Amino acid sequence: MSTRLTSTIIDNAKESVQAYINTVAAINSDLDVVLSQLRLSYVGDASDGYMEFYKTRIQPAVTENLIGTGASLTANILSMLDNIKQQLLDTVDPQLGDYNRNPDSGDT
Repeated sequence: MSTRLTSTIIDNAKESVQAYINTVAAINSDLDVVLSQLRLSYVGDASDGYMEFYKTRIQPAVTENLIGTGASLTANILSMLDNIKQQLLDTVDPQLGDYNRNPDSGDT
């Protein structure tokens, strides 16, 4: 069974990606609070080393690479969805629709 791609499908996909971004950001914020509280209880080289690892490896992976607004995975997915909507649905589909309605009125 085939499904026809519509603007609604693209908009729903974008809303789902945004909900994912919001959820990951909230979980990340909660994790920051937990780690800050743990840091108050544990001091020393191991604690310092873990916090450095967390700040230099884990945080960038979540913020910059996963949910950031620049070149992150989710930013690229949102961009891809925008491009699909613009190129296929807003440009190609209406042009083909017009041609299919009036095939003798223009060039192929």
